[in-house]
Amino acid sequence: MKILLQALEILLRPYRQFLVVGSVAFVLGLASGLIYGWYIAPVEWIDAAPVDLRVDYRENYLRLLADAVRAGFLSLEDSADWLGQRWNPRDAAREIRRLAQTETDPARRDTMERLGEVWEQIPLPPAPAQRGGILFPCLIGLAVLVLVGIGGFWLLRRPFSTSLPRRLAPPPAPKGPPAAPLTPERPAPGEAYPATWLPPLSQHQVTYKLGDDHFDLSFALELPNGEFLGEYGVSISETIGVGDPAKVTAFEVWLFDKNDIKTVTKVLASEYAYRDAGLQARLRQKGDLMLASPGAILEIETRDLRLRARVVEMEYGTGALPPNSFFTRLTVDLAAWRKQENPS
Repeated sequence: MKILLQALEILLRPYRQFLVVGSVAFVLGLASGLIYGWYIAPVEWIDAAPVDLRVDYRENYLRLLADAVRAGFLSLEDSADWLGQRWNPRDAAREIRRLAQTETDPARRDTMERLGEVWEQIPLPPAPAQRGGILFPCLIGLAVLVLVGIGGFWLLRRPFSTSLPRRLAPPPAPKGPPAAPLTPERPAPGEAYPATWLPPLSQHQVTYKLGDDHFDLSFALELPNGEFLGEYGVSISETIGVGDPAKVTAFEVWLFDKNDIKTVTKVLASEYAYRDAGLQARLRQKGDLMLASPGAILEIETRDLRLRARVVEMEYGTGALPPNSFFTRLTVDLAAWRKQENPS
């Protein structure tokens, strides 16, 4: 079941922005329609047919017909015309005879009995030709909606350049005893990517600031013709301490390859998280660990894609927590290519 859900997410990933927009538009349209129909211009029922009246009103209507016939304002033969087109005279006859049994006025009861006898003698109108009821129009309408939906799906299949941060979780690391802490090695500053490479297909510079507790950005990677190749991004991976705002001690940088059907993740850790054995063990379950430092370059590769993340600038916070344990600011430059576009 989990594999099916992941496959469904992969298929819908390029179109999820449209799904969100469509769902919001549907809810807003439904709500506005209900408000208009219930409060602004509610339906008012007038000129209801006798057969559609409530039971007590329908009984009063039959009594009035009997009184009109008894008083001479209406003949027995013409009384059936006042039943309406949709009230079967024989059904009305049964109902007026039942009502006559509870009538205390002998004159009215006798008139009701005579009305029942006359209505029972009226020939039934020919039954209307059957047209399949409401099922056939519903099926036609459903087919039209499906065709419109398929057409709209193909017209809007080109994804936006950015998308919502929703991705497959990285595969769990194999279980085993935690490795010994690594000695941090600060990478030497380097260029974002070799000058001999072609320009990246997608490049974004993102900045985290203390207080942005929902920092989670993702970007679609696509060809100029709109073909979706994958997605990449950066988000909060681990926090330390308590209270608000959250104190971020590590970030995840990830790359999703549509053709590889997996997400590869690496972790940019603060100096404290990089040295601490407990944090190291927890962060390694998410991906390879790298010490964050100005100019440090992190590389991620999948079958067809390559991502380079360069730390442009960073600042550590101070306070009651250990030194160099959480970030107040981090700027990362992200650039992604197709592998075949550049030499390894």
